[in-house]
Order: sequence, then C-alpha cells, then structure tokens
Amino acid sequence: QISKKRKFVQDGVFKAELDEFLTRELAEDGYSGVEVRVTPTRTEIIILATRTQNVLGDKGRRIRELTAVILKRFNFSEGTVELYAEKVGQRGLCAVALCESLRFMLIGGLAVRRA
Repeated sequence: QISKKRKFVQDGVFKAELDEFLTRELAEDGYSGVEVRVTPTRTEIIILATRTQNVLGDKGRRIRELTAVILKRFNFSEGTVELYAEKVGQRGLCAVALCESLRFMLIGGLAVRRA
C-alpha cells in the first residue's frame, strides 16, 4: 500500500512520460493527446489524433507495436493494457492538433502568411 500523495505523483509521471513518448512517435499523424482509464482488470489508453488510420497502421500493426513498447517500458503484464485510437471531434477547436499541423506546414516550406 502506497501513500495517496505518492500514488498521485506516480500517476502524473506515468501520464507525462506516456504523453511525451506518444508525441514523439505520432507527431506526423496529428497526435493531440492521451486519455488513461484505469479499471481493476486493465488499463485503457485512448490516443486522440486527427488521422486515426495512420495511428492504427496497416491492419492494426502500428497500434500493436505501440502496445508492446508501452507494456515493456512501464512493466505492465501481458493483456492488461488496451490501446484505442479516437478521432479528434473538431480539429479547429484542438490547439495541439492545429499547432502540429502548422508546424509541419512551416517545415514543409509553406509561406508564413499562407500557413
């Protein structure tokens, strides 16, 4: 049994590390956030993105790879983590998605006033 304070800090660090990892991994796919739901039997991780097909990959291959990496990195036992990809409802209202989109436009060489 760990103290409440320690548990909150542990959960926060887990979410921050997961968000950082997914930001690096899924930047081109319009990644805009993650939601973690913990149930007694398993942990559900919902990835919010603008292009969910790219997150899932060919026949779900990429999401399985991400699941394997997360299992190994955070020492989860097999079958306790489920990853889901969810499309961002209104892209115009998601600051992170717009920021990433703008970033890739500018990197691609589009004029600042056109981007």
